[in-house]
Amino acid sequence: MSRVLIVMAKAPLPGLAKTRLQRETGLSLEDVARLADAFVRDTLAVCAAVDDARTLVCHAPPESAEWFRAVAPAAVLAPQVEGDLGQRMRAAFEVAFAGGATRAVMIGTDAPHLAASTLRTAFEALERADCVLGPAEDGGYVLIGLRRPCPGLLTDIAWSTDRVLEQTLERARDSGVRCEILPASFDVDGAADLERLARLLDAEPERCPETARVLAELGGRGGTPRG
Repeated sequence: MSRVLIVMAKAPLPGLAKTRLQRETGLSLEDVARLADAFVRDTLAVCAAVDDARTLVCHAPPESAEWFRAVAPAAVLAPQVEGDLGQRMRAAFEVAFAGGATRAVMIGTDAPHLAASTLRTAFEALERADCVLGPAEDGGYVLIGLRRPCPGLLTDIAWSTDRVLEQTLERARDSGVRCEILPASFDVDGAADLERLARLLDAEPERCPETARVLAELGGRGGTPRG
């Protein structure tokens, strides 16, 4: 059995990553890029803590390969394809399965607080189900895993809406794909999400130390929105 963790990641370039966060918080493009950088590093560190799983980083833009190779030297790299999120996710799963994966779990970098234990639980779920989903509280999901290619699962989804999880489950039922659902979590898209993450890391900075460090520095300058 070959387990692969797929990380869908954007290079933390000012103006490219986390644009909604910049709009809602008023942080500078450079500070938001620092946060995005920390999110990537903490996410990759969690992946590295999952035993018996290889990491595949599907990165954007394509020319960011050198940066990702520096921060994830043990990972396999593949550029994201053109297209909507569903097309990019399908292509990433295809790369993983073509490379020999028998279980593939995909995450982004918007939930750096996800624990390695959650990723291990996702792989365990794939021993019983064709698909595992980690719901996000906004109606999407922070994690999706497959034990085989399911190309119809990610087709005709209204991405970036509160119907993403619902529609994915509909596609699963239509395709005969057995799904297991993990406990819900949250991802960091806007200002309220960042406030929530900051409160979490006040209590547990070890969950994502790079993010905790950057948030503390921004807070010390009065730059981090806090509830």
